[in-house]
Amino acid sequence: MLNKRNGIPTNMGMDHIGLVVPDAQLAADFLIDVFNAEFDWEVKREPKPTAGERGWSALFGVHPESYLSHVIMLKCGEQPLTQYVELFEWKAPDQVQLQGERGWHKFSDIGNSYISFTVKDMDAVFKHIHTNVIPKYKGVRFIQDPPMRFPLRGEICTSTFLVSPWGMWIELTAWSESQHKGTVIQAQRKPEISPYISKPIQALPTPAFMIDLDIVDHNCKLLRSRIVDKGYTWRIPCKAHKCPKLAKYILQRGATGIVVLTLTEAERFAEEGINDIYLANQVGSLDELNRLSLLAKKLKYLRVAVDNGEYLQQLAMSIRQWEIITPIEVLVELNINHNRCGATIEEGVNLAVLAKKIEEETQTIKFMGITGYEGHTPIMPPAEKAQETAISHDILAQAKKLIEKSGIPVEIVSAGGSCNYIDAVNNKIVTEIQAGGAAIGDQLYYHKAHLKDYEHLMGAYLLTQIISVPSDKSRAIANAGFKSIGLHPMGGLPGFRDRDDLQVVGLSAEHTRIISANGVKGVSLGRGDKLVLIPGYTDAMGFLHKEIFAIRHDKVEYVWKTV
Repeated sequence: MLNKRNGIPTNMGMDHIGLVVPDAQLAADFLIDVFNAEFDWEVKREPKPTAGERGWSALFGVHPESYLSHVIMLKCGEQPLTQYVELFEWKAPDQVQLQGERGWHKFSDIGNSYISFTVKDMDAVFKHIHTNVIPKYKGVRFIQDPPMRFPLRGEICTSTFLVSPWGMWIELTAWSESQHKGTVIQAQRKPEISPYISKPIQALPTPAFMIDLDIVDHNCKLLRSRIVDKGYTWRIPCKAHKCPKLAKYILQRGATGIVVLTLTEAERFAEEGINDIYLANQVGSLDELNRLSLLAKKLKYLRVAVDNGEYLQQLAMSIRQWEIITPIEVLVELNINHNRCGATIEEGVNLAVLAKKIEEETQTIKFMGITGYEGHTPIMPPAEKAQETAISHDILAQAKKLIEKSGIPVEIVSAGGSCNYIDAVNNKIVTEIQAGGAAIGDQLYYHKAHLKDYEHLMGAYLLTQIISVPSDKSRAIANAGFKSIGLHPMGGLPGFRDRDDLQVVGLSAEHTRIISANGVKGVSLGRGDKLVLIPGYTDAMGFLHKEIFAIRHDKVEYVWKTV
């Protein structure tokens, strides 16, 4: 027997297998549908350049006029780095026509291959395939029905082969003992049900981040009627809550896509199935540019903001390197008096021209329009805010006019936010409004941004508990400090949802200091009492929590994870 220790160093196991198939899309659809494989990435290529022109003919030994038309990578399990299947679709004049079933290898052919999946319940698998798979996919059948059973590795192995739509055999195996050591893949596991579902909020551990769904529904109805119903696109920033499930909830109520501010957020939201993402920020390193480019392989729409030519060219080079088939959408970001990121009008026009040139030459990006952020306006008095928003939007209007004068269409003008979306609609310059916080509501949006004047309500809460009350009742101390409710200079201290007789006068790391309001002496609170706080600004709170309790009528309806 060979000494196993003499193999290649640092070997971590098999990464993936590669299969050349006649139709990569059909093969991928079948594996995703039948085996819950997960799409990882894909590349599509035109007939030109050919393998010969790419230098692949000599490298891979293929016909000079052949080309690799489609490559799809799938993940067929949950082990890190392993269990991938890569599907190749070649077009070649000298491609061999095989003699097996449906043009595939005969089982005895040299070079034939198959893949195998392990299942827990073979009887359930047979029933499912007979009922749902064989009627759907032409040519699919079992080789052995019923399956074979034989002793192997000290236990009983049950095995059969399934003929795929393209003729390749796929083995299914079940093990009498080893099956108890593993679990079914995530896609088929029963979802974990939180013990807090349907419980009253008073049963929750504290501090607990809560979202009132009735209020979110109410606020979303307002936003949809004032934005979407008037012909504008509504896109939701998710930086305040960082919760994919909450984002999906709001998307179902009229929003089109999401806005994130970090690449990691974009990656995590994509993993949760959101496929229209705008990264309204720029990344710094080449490694991050590569991650951003690869993310485009997994999304239907990926959009980024750019404010300088070097970044734009580096982005295009990275996309081209990874052969992304869906161009990344680009918005040129303008400084509209917030003095953060953003180009001048002249620089913005030049960037648009450069972006269009790169688009036409490489098809790596697609220039879609312009964007800007009025971050200096949120808590201005209403009249001043309206005036400053109009000035900011006039910068966008000037840039749009000059870009279009250069012969470049500007499809999207993205700006506005929760605090000034009414003004943005009235100005009639933007085409897309970024309003996320207004769908949830907190003290800043309700009071300081004056959304109470437009019927919005506050739906972001923090449940806290009284842990100390001195004998003179001069104050009460709750277990929610700025490490759980946040503290932002624009938002200020939290308030109470339903206790007008109380006032928060201070936050430390883990504690909230509460006194009586309106000059009343002594607090009517005792140890163990639970109170609902309304945060000053959810942006300063959401990232502090790993889960959100979505409530309705003060009962927990969902428990959602944050990223």
